Amino acid sequence: MQDEIKSESGSVLGQWNGQRAEDLMQELKRIMKEFRDTGSREKLNPKDMPHRDQIPEDLLTFKAYRLWGCDRNNVCVVGSKADRLEPVDKVRTYSLIDHH
Repeated sequence: MQDEIKSESGSVLGQWNGQRAEDLMQELKRIMKEFRDTGSREKLNPKDMPHRDQIPEDLLTFKAYRLWGCDRNNVCVVGSKADRLEPVDKVRTYSLIDHH
C-alpha cells in the first residue's frame, strides 16, 4: 500500500509508513497547520489515509468520531483535529455505545 497522504482533490501532502500512530498524528498536524497558514481550501478525508487496511474491520464504519488510522501496534489517531491517540480496544469499547 502506498504511504501517500492525499487531499480530497488528490494532491500529495505527506507520507506515513503505517508504523507509528504518533508519526501520522504529527504529519496530519503539520498538514493542517499548512492549510491554516496558507488559507488553503484543501481538505483531508480520514477514509483516504494510507494503511487503511490496518484498521480492524469492525471499526471501518465507526462514526462516533473521526478515525484517521491505526498503526501496527493497534494505536489509533482519532478526533476531528487528529490530535488524540487511543488504543483500538478503547475505540472499540466506545463504538459499542449507541452514538449513531
